[in-house]
Amino acid sequence: ITNNMAKITPFFTSWTTPSKSASSSSTILFESFTSSSKSNQSTNHEEKQGTATTSNNSNNKEARIKALHTKLTTTFNINATLLSTASLTSITSTSGYNPSFGKSAIKAYQSYLKASALSSTTEDVEKASIRTARQIDFLIKQHKSAEASWIRHLDDTTKSRRNFPIILVLDNVRSAFNVGSIFRTADATGVSFVYTTGITPHPKGNGREKVAKVALGAERVVPTRHFDSTKEVVDFLRRGEEGEKKWTLVGMETTDGGDKEEDEEVVVEMAFPSTT
Repeated sequence: ITNNMAKITPFFTSWTTPSKSASSSSTILFESFTSSSKSNQSTNHEEKQGTATTSNNSNNKEARIKALHTKLTTTFNINATLLSTASLTSITSTSGYNPSFGKSAIKAYQSYLKASALSSTTEDVEKASIRTARQIDFLIKQHKSAEASWIRHLDDTTKSRRNFPIILVLDNVRSAFNVGSIFRTADATGVSFVYTTGITPHPKGNGREKVAKVALGAERVVPTRHFDSTKEVVDFLRRGEEGEKKWTLVGMETTDGGDKEEDEEVVVEMAFPSTT
């Protein structure tokens, strides 16, 4: 019997081992499946939370806008719709800031509506809206006061400025100080208009303060208009609008070669945009 048991034991052991291994594998598989299910549930919960948070932020933003517009209209008699349009225009185009409100007031309105500020603020909507409405009202009055002060200090408003049929087009001039200097020169030489294009700083847009610092009031005297592209202003001058005559276009460019005449180039009625 002992000898027979000795022969049976190894066989019994080898037969039971796979069963334990299979059981262990089943347990691991079950735990892995459970963990995966929990992970998926957690992910779904986080997604729902994120959607709910986004919805709450959107509702919060709409409530803040409505509260601010109400305060601006009823308390300070400010056209909130026009202010909102001016704010959008200053972002989506290069035309600059609406002179009826001024840059500072539009900036204050935009800061109030920033999404980053909306998600982090815990201030009551009514308090925030009335505070911002007061600030915007003050900045608009300050802007109008500065405009009126400049008008009061003109030397002589009865004299008309003598103009010559010359228009300057500033094609993507980067320096606001150079633009201000050009406005002063245009005022002194009787230029009829100064048109700015693209990224050129101009009296109603970005860089206004630097332009005014150098122009010393010339940017208010010389008629000006901003265009989004050089092609737009060239087409405008070629076809003429509102009974205006068509202008002869002259392109001028200098190089870094020196002071010789051959280093300067003047092109009359050039093709723009270039065909080559």
